[in-house]
Amino acid sequence: MLKSQIYEKRNDWDNALVPLLQATEAHPDKRQKWLESLIRLSYRAGRYDEAFDAMQEGYMNSDWSMKDQLLNQSVRFAKMAFESPTELDPSKLGGDVNTDDPEYYPALFASGDRMIFTRELDYPGRSFGQEDFYEAERVGEVWQTVRSIAEINTTRNEGAPSIRGDGRLLVFTACAGVDGSYGNRSGEGSCDLFQSNFNVKTSAYNEAINLSQLNSTSWESQPALSADGQQLYFVRAFRSKESNELVQDIYISERNEAGLWMQPSRLSDVINTAGREENPFLHSDGVSLYFASDGLPGMGGMDLYVSRKSEDGSWSTPENLGYPINTSGDENSLQVFADGRHAIFATDREEPGNLDLWEFELPEAVSANAVALWQGGVFDSKTRTPVSARVQVLNKAGVILSTQRSNPDDGQFTLSYSNEEEVIVQVEHPDFAFFSTTLQGASELDSFVPIPLERLRVGMTMTLRDVRFEKSSADLADSFQPELEQLAKTMLQSEIRIEIIGHTDGDGSFENNMILSRQRAESVADFLEKRGVDRTRMELLGLGASVPIQSNDTDEGKAMNRRTEIVVIN
Repeated sequence: MLKSQIYEKRNDWDNALVPLLQATEAHPDKRQKWLESLIRLSYRAGRYDEAFDAMQEGYMNSDWSMKDQLLNQSVRFAKMAFESPTELDPSKLGGDVNTDDPEYYPALFASGDRMIFTRELDYPGRSFGQEDFYEAERVGEVWQTVRSIAEINTTRNEGAPSIRGDGRLLVFTACAGVDGSYGNRSGEGSCDLFQSNFNVKTSAYNEAINLSQLNSTSWESQPALSADGQQLYFVRAFRSKESNELVQDIYISERNEAGLWMQPSRLSDVINTAGREENPFLHSDGVSLYFASDGLPGMGGMDLYVSRKSEDGSWSTPENLGYPINTSGDENSLQVFADGRHAIFATDREEPGNLDLWEFELPEAVSANAVALWQGGVFDSKTRTPVSARVQVLNKAGVILSTQRSNPDDGQFTLSYSNEEEVIVQVEHPDFAFFSTTLQGASELDSFVPIPLERLRVGMTMTLRDVRFEKSSADLADSFQPELEQLAKTMLQSEIRIEIIGHTDGDGSFENNMILSRQRAESVADFLEKRGVDRTRMELLGLGASVPIQSNDTDEGKAMNRRTEIVVIN
């Protein structure tokens, strides 16, 4: 039995079974005593029928009880999943990304045509490998290594990269060396999370800084940024003070209004189990969380799962991605493209012990929601210089789908969000007039969008075309008012005084239109006052249909003429 235990510690499940089977044949009277070990090793070896039969044999004996309920559930799940495999045709990534060295932990750009991954290289004079980052680019169907990320790589280990959708924010894991130090970096525990911003001017990542507000004296690793960089999931491991057992769970931190990471919190027990959780990945849809765990019913080892976040923030029961995505071995490093179906992961199924990057199509039941990608640039309309502004996409209920600050060096941003029938795009900076527009889903966001902002100045006019009133009424509609919300924020962030001018189309009498336009201006002022804007900073004017900007002979012209203008008067 000692021989079996030695092989088991090496995760050599087939060879671990041999002496155990020999022992049960030689000592049939002890078979019941060893039955649970026989079930466990058969299961880990991927011999699910044998594990199930042994389990049934045990239950036929009234004196036998299976203590490991997770093993019980896993054997049943694995046998069923193995007999009903999902359609899967994984293929090894083409090009020069995969080598004789292990490649794993891919991190995809939102565009899906670039990624950063980890490669473990032999290191002279050292018994363990050297983990470094590489960047690859997809040309057609072939992935080509572009470069080693030399500005981040050191003689110590860097691994598990995660990037914001635009690739300009990198969070990764760095670990202390055998001497306990981090070299030129500073560290808190055995492994820490670090952050680096991409410098547009040098085309390289800046010096990495320790995310000390997230790190502890324990072990933090495997970060997973949300596509907009506002949330960060990661894994923390430590020894329990009560049991001294290893606890390895997924945590989350979110940015506050100042852009700083807040105190991390542990995800609920729906996600975190008594086992180990690893490799979180939040898809760009913002609700599909993929991760690995050995604490849920599965095929053996670390299996891949997906859980969905509901509107109230709770997580659904994790769903196993099934066989043959999951096997009796360990699966990890899953990344899912923007389409929600195409995925990349690391596996050693072709050559045990040597991880490579493979791609496949996820079954529909465990796929993510397809997302749209929006890229653009914000600049000063007069000087043409880049502006670092807050850019966000909202649905028509006012829920923020994605948000990001445009890069100060070139004004560019990349946002991804679940495809909606109608979305609201907002761009704001306290020194500029805000930008707001309503678009019909992804079809209007399929190219690079330049966004000029006009600096706030006396005499400038902002035209609001999407202030929603009840039909033939001065009452504001109960629906979300994106332009008015932005106007209120601009007023609260500045000291400007404004004149609110209401306009109507040519329908109706002159007198009624004059009254209606004035009343609508008053409704806008009431809205702003409820948001905290001092009424003395607003003057009101109703001009009815006296100042059309288009012909009132067409519906399109009438729609343009029905507008609210905001003039900065001081």
